[in-house]
Amino acid sequence: MFHSKETFYLVLILAGLILFSSSENNQAAKPQVDPTQVILRSIQTAEGPQLEIRIGHLVCKTDQLTFQREEGPESTVQPVGGKVQVKSERQCISSAQVKFSLPWLTGER
Repeated sequence: MFHSKETFYLVLILAGLILFSSSENNQAAKPQVDPTQVILRSIQTAEGPQLEIRIGHLVCKTDQLTFQREEGPESTVQPVGGKVQVKSERQCISSAQVKFSLPWLTGER
């Protein structure tokens, strides 16, 4: 049979395993997401390259996205060669991932 000291250590180890595994599951189930951040990245799907748009817990996929601030130039966002390409009259930016702040996109201050 087990001695009281061995039983105590066995219970302590099992409690530690249960505690750490449950706290890890809670963190995985509730990731910290900034709802004011828009993240754009290029992904490969069965239909071909797609643009993945993440806003908080919302995830959308599309071939191309066009946006325009109230008094600014129109910009087109699309997946090109595994990267996200943001193109406007003034510039063309290519990156693996692009982040925008929602207040910046909407013109709020």
